[in-house]
Amino acid sequence: MGEVDHADQVDQQWRVPLPSLVLTQYKILTRDIDLLMVERDVKDAGSSEACRDFATGGVTATEGVVEQKRRKLLMGLFDTPYLSSSQLQGFSSYKYSCVDSSPIAVYISHPFWNWIVQFYPRNWAPNALTLLGWAFVMGLFVFETVLDYDLTANNDGSEHPIPNWFWLIAAIFTWIGFTLDGTDGKQARRIGASGPTGELFDHGLDSWSTVPFTITIFSVFGRGEFSVPCVRLLAVLISVQVVFLVTHWEKYNTGVLFLSWGYDASQYMLTFVYLFTYFVGYKWFKRYAFEGITVAMVFESSFYLACMVSICMSAYNMWHSYSIEKTFKQPSLYEASRPVFSSIALFTISLAWASLSPTDVCSTDPRVFFMAMGTVFSNIACRLIIAQMTNHRCEVMNMLLVLYAFSAGLAMLMPYMELVILRLMCFLVIALHVHYGICVVRQLCDHFKIYAFDVSYLQKQSQQ
Repeated sequence: MGEVDHADQVDQQWRVPLPSLVLTQYKILTRDIDLLMVERDVKDAGSSEACRDFATGGVTATEGVVEQKRRKLLMGLFDTPYLSSSQLQGFSSYKYSCVDSSPIAVYISHPFWNWIVQFYPRNWAPNALTLLGWAFVMGLFVFETVLDYDLTANNDGSEHPIPNWFWLIAAIFTWIGFTLDGTDGKQARRIGASGPTGELFDHGLDSWSTVPFTITIFSVFGRGEFSVPCVRLLAVLISVQVVFLVTHWEKYNTGVLFLSWGYDASQYMLTFVYLFTYFVGYKWFKRYAFEGITVAMVFESSFYLACMVSICMSAYNMWHSYSIEKTFKQPSLYEASRPVFSSIALFTISLAWASLSPTDVCSTDPRVFFMAMGTVFSNIACRLIIAQMTNHRCEVMNMLLVLYAFSAGLAMLMPYMELVILRLMCFLVIALHVHYGICVVRQLCDHFKIYAFDVSYLQKQSQQ
């Protein structure tokens, strides 16, 4: 009977349909392969404990590996190596050289910053201060955009002007942003975290801040008789950007960063004007300062004057470096002028587009127009800063500038799509610029073995 039963069992096994048997064996095989692959991935990740959990029947390791792969894939989007190996070597040998001779900075700003930075916790990362200060400035711009998108809220006879309390917030945000921007470097030197990454991060964000600084202050005037047309407001923005550009162009040629006298003065002026507007109201600015000259025109002229003074001072410093000190870094006039070619092209295209636009797109959507132009400028400025910090030749052509020029030309050919083209282009250049900035900072952090917003590595280095 035992032999018969055994024979029946064997016969029953062979009666199982072949496809089902193959499918069962396939499932077992694939499960074993999945187990081996997950164990390998977990081991590669250095998670032996998670591997043991999985081997005992849990799913924690599998979920952990999947999540890790997702994060790696996401951050892999920001691993584009924009910096060459020679540029990274240039950053390694970079030495900071700066002169800040502004009387306002020497006698007011720096003493205040030296005092207040003593109260900062030592675990506050300098780059976090930089980013937070920029966030106050840009956040104010976004907030004001909600209240006055097209810069018309403070027009004569407006039924919904910008609320008075906003200008108090504007003064506070401007002052906090200015203080954080001024103390980030002092905090870095205080805790021993100084380096080229922080300088690039700081000045790169400053180049982008030219847009909110300019547009927010002129929102006080609205539009109309007692304001300035949007094309002239664009010219004011360009004058601010020229001051920033010339300062770093000067360093590209001399090796020394002479900080503009106008920056500190402008921050105090902005804070004062916002406070003054809060107390007296925006209608106070609806007047003529002199016969035929409005208060807005006086403001406009002050920007142009500051720009001209900055250009003259930088020109003198470069001449002195070339003729007297013999420390000029560039071998020819062409090489010395390379950093300004892209910016001149950007300014020319922007003024032409704003002036010749078939739909007057600059007046239709001034904020998007200025932000698109300002983002391209910031990208050009960041690449100039990298060139002078790494002692490399500055690029003449900028791909965001090419996209900007192409969009301007396309808008002229398709006026019925001009506003759509402008907004799409603005979104694209912002995305590309943010991608560039994140990738460069990540690449530098990896090169120097540091973290952008965490200074705990300093304690580990001191213990080694």
